[in-house]
Amino acid sequence: MTEPRSGRNESSAGMLALGSWLVLTTALLPGLVADPTGHSPYHWLIFATSVLGLAGGAMWAGAKRGWRRVIVMAAALYLLIVVVRFLTVSVWWQLEFASFLDAVRFALWLKSQALTYCFSRGRLLDGTAIIFYEALMPAFQVIVLLGVASTARRPRGDAPQEARPDLPAQAP
Repeated sequence: MTEPRSGRNESSAGMLALGSWLVLTTALLPGLVADPTGHSPYHWLIFATSVLGLAGGAMWAGAKRGWRRVIVMAAALYLLIVVVRFLTVSVWWQLEFASFLDAVRFALWLKSQALTYCFSRGRLLDGTAIIFYEALMPAFQVIVLLGVASTARRPRGDAPQEARPDLPAQAP
């Protein structure tokens, strides 16, 4: 069944989801196909999530029912995986020496240094990939979640009076 599209926020969220998941899937696929055993379970989880997000984006493009749920699940799952990995790989080992906030700050600084290293060595594609994976993709998924959440359907009783044809318009 098809579903009517609503609002600019939802339309933008659907388009952003489709585009971002398409880029991520096409970026991950060649490496995973070339050497399936050479990648960690993290990469396979991210790939499975990207396929889910791509399916949700395709459902949005085809105006199929349930696309919001699929896109929200993919975005939330992606953010959960990324945050858990960030905390376990980049922050956890520092908690012996520093507070949680200092450990997070140092982990973010360390990631920025990797970016600086790539660009200073002329490795523009590597630096661009780091920006996409570490910053843009999580930001895109937060925007998708906010876009879908901002236009969540209201319960039937909450519709504005002028939008309800069964009630007569009130005089000012």
